[in-house]
Amino acid sequence: MLKVILKHPKAIIGAIILHLLIIALFVFSFDWKDEPQIEAGIPISIVTSDSIDPQANTVADKEESNDKKVEEIEKKQQQKENKTNKQKLLKIAAAKATALKLKKAKEAKEVEKLKKLKLKEQAEKAVQKKAKENAEIEAAEEKEVQAKKEKERAAKEAKKQAVAKENENKDAAEKAEKKRLAKKETKKKAKAEEKRLAKKKAKAEKKQKAKKEAKKKAKAEKKRKVKEQAEKEAKEAAEETRKRKARKKAKKKTAEKKAKKEAEEKAEATRMAKKEAKRKEAKKQEANEQAAKEKAEKEAAEQVAKEKARKEAAKRVAKEKIEKEAAEKLAAQKAKYHQIWKEKQEKKKAAATAALAKKKSDAEAAAKRKSSKKARNGALNAWGSRIKRHVHRHWRKPTENSGKRGKVIFTVSGSGLLVGSVRIASCNGTAGFCASIKEAVMNSEPFPPLPTQFTFSKSDRTIKLSFKID
Repeated sequence: MLKVILKHPKAIIGAIILHLLIIALFVFSFDWKDEPQIEAGIPISIVTSDSIDPQANTVADKEESNDKKVEEIEKKQQQKENKTNKQKLLKIAAAKATALKLKKAKEAKEVEKLKKLKLKEQAEKAVQKKAKENAEIEAAEEKEVQAKKEKERAAKEAKKQAVAKENENKDAAEKAEKKRLAKKETKKKAKAEEKRLAKKKAKAEKKQKAKKEAKKKAKAEKKRKVKEQAEKEAKEAAEETRKRKARKKAKKKTAEKKAKKEAEEKAEATRMAKKEAKRKEAKKQEANEQAAKEKAEKEAAEQVAKEKARKEAAKRVAKEKIEKEAAEKLAAQKAKYHQIWKEKQEKKKAAATAALAKKKSDAEAAAKRKSSKKARNGALNAWGSRIKRHVHRHWRKPTENSGKRGKVIFTVSGSGLLVGSVRIASCNGTAGFCASIKEAVMNSEPFPPLPTQFTFSKSDRTIKLSFKID
């Protein structure tokens, strides 16, 4: 709301000027030269025919007495008018002082609102800065994770290449060993052949018996060689099988390590994705909360504006009613003065008749006053009961102050508006309880209007209300 108001300074200035014009119109709308008007809380005496004494001995004395009384009435009326004007001036001065005080309070409130807005902006900047720092930290962590992954991937590749190279070296060593063994076997065979030929040549020179023996030995030697060759080949086959199993086992172990590493990388990626989703959800929730808060502030501002407009309309209606009643009473008063003057002319001729009819008139007037007083008191009591019910409907009772009592005193104008301030006569509750009964009276304005057929003094319009929580 404050942001919207600050964006439209011209509208604020226009509203202030409009309020000042309304106050000026209210102040200067009084006509100080006319006859005194009936204001709330200021009784005005009305001259009646009873003010003229019809008991004069002669018509001349009666006329002179009436003239003097009329002069005294006019003099008193002028004094009352001066007093009323003085009271009005004092009221205007008080209204101006109140308006100035309200203006200062409003300015102080605006300054306080601006301070709060500035603090709020600073807090938002701090939150944004913190969010930026968190984003930078997350980016650094993500970068570090990527670097770690790259490093692990390079180490894995290097390890893979080392294993491949080691396998190649093992294969080359096995081939070289086979070649060496084959060469050794060839040499061994050649030597054996040479030895055999030498023996054969030596035995050839011997007898047939030696030849047979040589043949027998050669056959045994051949069997032995065949057996050794078979054992060697079996041993080489067993070694080859063992090496093949070792290579297969190493490959399987490497594959398991690779699968485990990939699973860990996948779990890390899932964790990072969950973390990112959680951060986005928190950001979205914060945005929703901010939008809800702004919407609540906007609705509260609209409610305040509606309430203010309603009160302004009620005050305007009450003011128009007061002005209308004052105009009607002023016209009636002028007509009454004219009637007095007319009666004064007529009474010069009917003095004797009026003296005879006075006793009867006095008796009828006393009966009428008695009846009017009774009706007036009944109307006043009924109005007081309506005020009591009206105020108690606007009272928000505190729940934590059971057994507390309080009493307030306030004055109401004829049109149902407060005159002066609301005073707490007595209160034995907490500050919240005492404030609630005062606010109940202030929130009840406008009050039910007074009966228009009677005239009531300020003391009649002063209400004393009691509040209690059992």
